[in-house]
Amino acid sequence: MSELLAGAAKAVVTPPVGYHMGAWGLRQGRSTGVHDDLYVKALVLANGDERIALVAMDVAGITRGILEGIQQRVAELTGIPASHLLVNSTHNHTTPDFLNRVPEELAIYARHFADVAAGVVYEASEGTAPAAAGFAFGDLAGYTVNRQYRERPVDTSVGVLRVDGLDGSPIARVINFACHNLCVGGQYLDWSADFTGVACDHVELADDGSVCMFISGAGGDIHPFDWWFGNTDSEHMETFEDAAELGLALGEEALRILGRISVSEGLDIAVAGKTIEMPRQRVTWTVEAARRQHEVLLEELGVYRGETWAAGTNTATAGMLNPVVYGNGRTQMLLAENQEKPPIRADLQAFRIGDLRISASPGELFNELGIQIKDGGGRDSTWVASYSSEYIGYISTRLPHEETAVIPLEEIVDQTRHRRYYGTTTSPFAPEAGELLVRESIALLGELK
Repeated sequence: MSELLAGAAKAVVTPPVGYHMGAWGLRQGRSTGVHDDLYVKALVLANGDERIALVAMDVAGITRGILEGIQQRVAELTGIPASHLLVNSTHNHTTPDFLNRVPEELAIYARHFADVAAGVVYEASEGTAPAAAGFAFGDLAGYTVNRQYRERPVDTSVGVLRVDGLDGSPIARVINFACHNLCVGGQYLDWSADFTGVACDHVELADDGSVCMFISGAGGDIHPFDWWFGNTDSEHMETFEDAAELGLALGEEALRILGRISVSEGLDIAVAGKTIEMPRQRVTWTVEAARRQHEVLLEELGVYRGETWAAGTNTATAGMLNPVVYGNGRTQMLLAENQEKPPIRADLQAFRIGDLRISASPGELFNELGIQIKDGGGRDSTWVASYSSEYIGYISTRLPHEETAVIPLEEIVDQTRHRRYYGTTTSPFAPEAGELLVRESIALLGELK
């Protein structure tokens, strides 16, 4: 049995104050402060000739260009190839917007971001030492909800990976949980890592010397608390206090799980990967019809110019209260324009660390699809790492596709009736795309030896 080596590192990647905030259409102001720092964190594991790196980044998502910049620089510095590099975004909504493109004002920062990410992997790689690792699962029920169908069950499992030095000193703790990282709403103009930052800080404070990382699960349609779309009665208004409440609860559960994890030396490491082509969503309306509707709606509703959310807004009601952004028909126009384009590339990855298997995929995977991957790989041994690699959009289950297929173009923009389908109506992917991703992900997990 070969010796397991491990190293971990982290670095602050908080942008300068003064850049525009991203990730909320109803927040267009520039950042005015820093509530808490954003980080890039890395864990490098090696056994014999096999080396992998797990990277967690406090960002909503990244473009293909940023991803390739990280991959190329990591390969130059460490020799770890892109296939052995898991790059995961925490998807917090109080970061610069790299989801689909890099705005011109962020071009220099984007290059800096990629350099910092690669440098953290290099630091972790240079600091590897003999180690032992283990994992276990817990549960954090009552804090999350399916935002489309509040009555449907959600995956509330919490996975924790523990990595220690042979003397028992902590090296890394990795948390896996499925929930949209948006406890901090658009009424703020401060950079923040949101609830996942609170959770990781809590673990690091309690477990001095560790680097705690968060790997996003399949939370595409999962919101914190009771923020199902249309709920006007929530007492949670997406404040820093909400982030602290959920983050501390998750951090406490992670610490409880850590306390019962047994670590082992000499764990094997394995990697598998595959690129698939995801079919695009097709719509029943023409490009011209959608363009005409969009122009009419823009004239009727106007253009939103607000720097922050209006008072009383949260993610459960944002669409209903602000059709100027969410109901102006732009999405329907883009879907019609893009449906004839080639399929969308999706890089799937699978990693094994001892008995733990991690299925990684890009985009915002709906929770039931993540559950299916876990069932296929083994619920007691499988994590799902959604929001990995570059951002490619929402990947929806089939049911909401079928329910929205009968809604005519002129009605689908009505946010008081159809807001619940956001994530499906905005997805670039066909109903069968998610099922394809699940099948291929399970098959890839089966290739791990």
